[in-house]
Amino acid sequence: MWREYLRIAARALSAHRFRSTLTVSSITLGAFSIVLMSSLASSGLTTLARDIEELGGARIILIAPKKPERAPGARDAPPGRFTRREVEQLYEVVPHTVQRTIYAGLDRVDARNRAGKTVRTDLVASDSHFFDALNLKLAEGRLFSEEENRRQAQVCVVAHELAEHLFDGHAVGQYMTVGNMRCEVVGQLGKVDHWDVNFGFHWLDFVGMPLETVAAEQPDARSQAVIQLRTDHVSNNDIVKRVANAILVEHHRGMDDFQIWDFNAFMAQFEVIFAIMEAVVGLIAGIALLVGGIGVMNMMLVSVSERTREIGIRKALGASPSAISTQFLWEATLLAGSGGLLGTVGGTLGAIGANLFIQTLQPIWVNHVSVAAVLVAMTVSLAVGVGFGWLPARRAARLDPVQAVRT
Repeated sequence: MWREYLRIAARALSAHRFRSTLTVSSITLGAFSIVLMSSLASSGLTTLARDIEELGGARIILIAPKKPERAPGARDAPPGRFTRREVEQLYEVVPHTVQRTIYAGLDRVDARNRAGKTVRTDLVASDSHFFDALNLKLAEGRLFSEEENRRQAQVCVVAHELAEHLFDGHAVGQYMTVGNMRCEVVGQLGKVDHWDVNFGFHWLDFVGMPLETVAAEQPDARSQAVIQLRTDHVSNNDIVKRVANAILVEHHRGMDDFQIWDFNAFMAQFEVIFAIMEAVVGLIAGIALLVGGIGVMNMMLVSVSERTREIGIRKALGASPSAISTQFLWEATLLAGSGGLLGTVGGTLGAIGANLFIQTLQPIWVNHVSVAAVLVAMTVSLAVGVGFGWLPARRAARLDPVQAVRT
């Protein structure tokens, strides 16, 4: 029986192809928008989550200086800073940590080679654990050691693009001036593909120097330094934060001049942001589907009006009101379902194409199509057909056969 309904519905709609095409296109646009935008948002979140996970993910804990709360009438206090002694105690005492580092992403500085060529670059002052903690790999040379950090050695490690700009890709063994500090390049980093995770410097364009070396020239570097810990399991984050807080409170004599947070909360915030983005996209696409639904209803009302005589004849020949109603519901559902199918297929192909294009710019971008968005778009499209087709179907079913035949 349903095949007969479908055949009649297809024949009725094909009789008015232009009108049917316009109605279908409005549903197609809404379904297309849902699938495309939701898939891109999902790809972005997946890429960001994977990138952060490679750096430690939810197990990362950051401890940063901040200005303490000012008492009424008191002067502004400077932000806190972490001494080498308290950092070493943190490394030794805090349990459940597998990686530890301290670093400061400082203002951009002039970097100059011996020939006088100068470029602007980011300066990162850190201990020797920094490169391993942030998954930065050597291409040539070596990293500076903790012993070199302690004795304020004039050495540095350069990122890939900086090495290309100043030394044609071969920086190890060269000398350069960073701001007012002269240093020997002992290591050159390879390319990295971290996507938009900002740790205060450009991943491919920075020079890394020992924190103690930089702090001797720029004492305020310590007030910009961040301690990063990676726990062995996210369930131990709270323990690590409590122990670290107790040690720092003792060293800072109760001064509230530092803050501690973990990436678990950071990722939760990003998930909320992306959920809001998807909700906004869904709302906009929902409006498009609503407009399409109104178009379906208008077309079906016109169809009922044009086929009044046909309906009367069918009723006179014994067709029940439910059969008439079902027939028009099939037509409305076929209209909306066709639009939904075209929209989901187009949105899927569009999402794949857009993701492939983004991958040419950001190789680590994840090509992800939201299956949930496809299911939602198709389900809502069919629901629009049934919902907005109900009134015309009901009107057709309630027509008086005698009056309808006379029309």
